[in-house]
Amino acid sequence: MALNIPQQPNISNTAGSKAGLSSVLDKIKELFASPLTATIIILTFIMGYFFEWWSVAIAAFIGGAIFGTSGGETFAKGMAAVITLWLLMTLYYHFSTQGILSNKIAQILPVGGNVGVLIVVTVLIGGLVGGWGAMSGFLVRNLFRK
Repeated sequence: MALNIPQQPNISNTAGSKAGLSSVLDKIKELFASPLTATIIILTFIMGYFFEWWSVAIAAFIGGAIFGTSGGETFAKGMAAVITLWLLMTLYYHFSTQGILSNKIAQILPVGGNVGVLIVVTVLIGGLVGGWGAMSGFLVRNLFRK
């Protein structure tokens, strides 16, 4: 007694992979090309020269309160904005000092003297603070809506 198992046709998924890549690129474009992200990047950059590192939370709070549309989206855009800015600034300072400053800080902090780990930890901490700040601004604005 033979079982009749239907054979799946061999279809290459090139059209599906192109569509998948296109949707990923669209989501990345949507993440960075928004007033919320631009506001957070600009405010964080300006406030970084006058205040301490935690001023990123205030900048993200302001951006989230003005331009936030949902909690998750506001968190993601706030985190992406701060990660982008802090990564660019960290790399700028690293390369402008030929890595001397980064190496000394990596030796002081418990990252095993690894500059890459230092940069990743720095950027992630800033991103989390920015994301939570932006989401907090959005939630506080919603608290006072009628």
